[in-house]
Amino acid sequence: MKWNKWVKTVKFKLFQLYQLNRSKPFVGIDVTEVQWESCDLSNCPPEREPGTISMVNHGKISSCPPEDLPKTFIDTDGNEHNIEDIHSLKSSTW
Repeated sequence: MKWNKWVKTVKFKLFQLYQLNRSKPFVGIDVTEVQWESCDLSNCPPEREPGTISMVNHGKISSCPPEDLPKTFIDTDGNEHNIEDIHSLKSSTW
């Protein structure tokens, strides 16, 4: 996924950060690509609101104000990067 050249900053929502933690994609930062390992979501609400999940309902997606979302993530080499520096995403599996 390449960002439009007019987009200056990428903004992720809470459910997207949970998906990135599961899928561990390659993300473009500056002139290099690194593989996403994890983002600390311990201070955020759970991915789905408690009490909304049932046999026929996947549950309501939790929300979180943008200012409360984490600002950094860790790559597979253990280096910390700013989420706002991401300019592209690529699947880690083919």
